[in-house]
Amino acid sequence: MNKIIKNLFLALTKWIYYRVGWIRASFLGVDLDWASRVSPQAQIAGVRSIGAALIGRQVSIGAGTYLGSGIIQCARIGKYCSIGPSVILGPTEHRLDHWTTSPYEARDAGEEIGSTDKPAVPSVIGDGVWIGARAVILQGVQIGDRAVIAAGAVVNRDVPANETWGGVPARFIKRNRIAKCKS
Repeated sequence: MNKIIKNLFLALTKWIYYRVGWIRASFLGVDLDWASRVSPQAQIAGVRSIGAALIGRQVSIGAGTYLGSGIIQCARIGKYCSIGPSVILGPTEHRLDHWTTSPYEARDAGEEIGSTDKPAVPSVIGDGVWIGARAVILQGVQIGDRAVIAAGAVVNRDVPANETWGGVPARFIKRNRIAKCKS
């Protein structure tokens, strides 16, 4: 019974936390899906829309960017980016130099539950980047301006500006042709 009450309390606390962020984002003019969960600490001023995504506290998103859905945990996203559905940016990673990768095994041995996590290093996404559906961008990866990440790609290293990358792990596909803006 104690576990049920604790779980209900934690669920209610998380719901309130993300609703506060959702309301804050609404006041900032962001078009939001009801299912979106936005940390009140996320920097999102000027974002166009957020679909059914989870936006963590270690996230900043530039003006004009829109997100379909997914989990954005640890990232700095530039202006005017197009982020497709089910994208994961900056997921938590485990330390490989620790005696276990399981946070529960570490806790059962008397350690803090976060002792198996690598320190968070944000992914940095440049301006005008397009990230396709179900792509995964690991922590610490930098993606240059106007790059394109293909759907389903797993990006584990830096991507230069104006290039298209895809695959698992992501590799160079082609150089993007840059057209001048109409005046």
